[in-house]
Amino acid sequence: MDDTLTPLRKNRDFHLLWFGGLSASLGSRMATLALPLLVLQQTGSPAKAGLIGSVAGATLLVAVIPAGAVADAVERRRLMLGCELTGVVVAAVLAMSVLLGNPSLWLVLLAVAVVSAQSLAYMPATNALLRAAVPADQLGLALSRLQARGAGTAIAGPLLGGVLFGLRPVLPFVAMAGGLLVSFACLLAVRSRSAPAPEGRPLAPRNMVSGLRFVWRQRYVRTVLIVFGAGLNAAFGGVMLVAITTGAEVDPSGRSSGVIVALSAVGSLAGALLAPRLRAPERPRTSVMLCCWTAAVIVPALATVTEPVLLGVMLALVLCVTAVGNVAFSTELLQLTPDEMTGRVNSAANLISMVSQPIGPLAGGLLADRFGHEAAFLVFGGVIVIGAVALTTSLRRNEHHVRHRSGAGHDGPAPG
Repeated sequence: MDDTLTPLRKNRDFHLLWFGGLSASLGSRMATLALPLLVLQQTGSPAKAGLIGSVAGATLLVAVIPAGAVADAVERRRLMLGCELTGVVVAAVLAMSVLLGNPSLWLVLLAVAVVSAQSLAYMPATNALLRAAVPADQLGLALSRLQARGAGTAIAGPLLGGVLFGLRPVLPFVAMAGGLLVSFACLLAVRSRSAPAPEGRPLAPRNMVSGLRFVWRQRYVRTVLIVFGAGLNAAFGGVMLVAITTGAEVDPSGRSSGVIVALSAVGSLAGALLAPRLRAPERPRTSVMLCCWTAAVIVPALATVTEPVLLGVMLALVLCVTAVGNVAFSTELLQLTPDEMTGRVNSAANLISMVSQPIGPLAGGLLADRFGHEAAFLVFGGVIVIGAVALTTSLRRNEHHVRHRSGAGHDGPAPG
């Protein structure tokens, strides 16, 4: 497909995918906020409300690799339609249980597990279908718009979910069902198809983990996922917790902490929108290094700040640059991945990036309690500096290896 003949703004299938995903994501984020509020309302126990996050995290660890294999084993559009119908059924059951006045904890936790599992298959299927709908040289722009959509719903979804829950607890789940039905209708109208792997049996146990093998054999991809993905995710999860608690100490009402979170989300949205203008997908390695070094400079400086608005602005800058790096690396990884392995590689990347995420908030809380917020910011800043140095060194070695192979008469990229 010629980029000059079919610009992204005129790509019918992309617009259907974008708008359908917007509806589904907005409704799902409303319900995500409402679920712990519902459990808290019914049980009065913060610990039981916290089980929702635990179940979602456990589902990720158990189901992410099989879900990626499923995304490679069936036609991707058909899989996405099935996931959305599953979500509609879950939302309807939750809404009915709320209307009947007895939403049991086990039903809520089961719903969380089902929705989490189907979303793990839905995401890689979306990326695979995007490759079929969008020319390769427009993938960076398309991914940046999808990330901007996600950042926007992350801001609007919880706000709307809170308002709807305050009106009637059933409304967020009705909104979730409605958003998924709109997305289902959009997907039905999409003409592009993304066929499954023609051979190789993705669901066979050995082939199911081939995405992990693919990622691990690519030295550059492996390094970025460990440092930029797992390392920065864990560290920044701790940084956000420490920033929120700092805001709460300054202003116990919670408004200042809300300002910090809102400004951070705006930073992510701005970065996703800026990425194509900065041509970040054309310079993914530079973008990733810039992201790490921006965090390495700003996070230690947070130790000198207590003003919530300034904290939020500094975090927004880090998240803005991080979003640019995410778009750049996601585009490169999608282009490096064989189409028949899109689901498994996407799931492997998600597993590596997210596996350490729960460590950050726990470490942040412990450090802030024992040594204070200033020390916590400095520790996380030191961890990020070490990661930035390691990533920069590894990428330079990889570039040197590529130049050496080219000079020796080898064609193509260096092996991982």
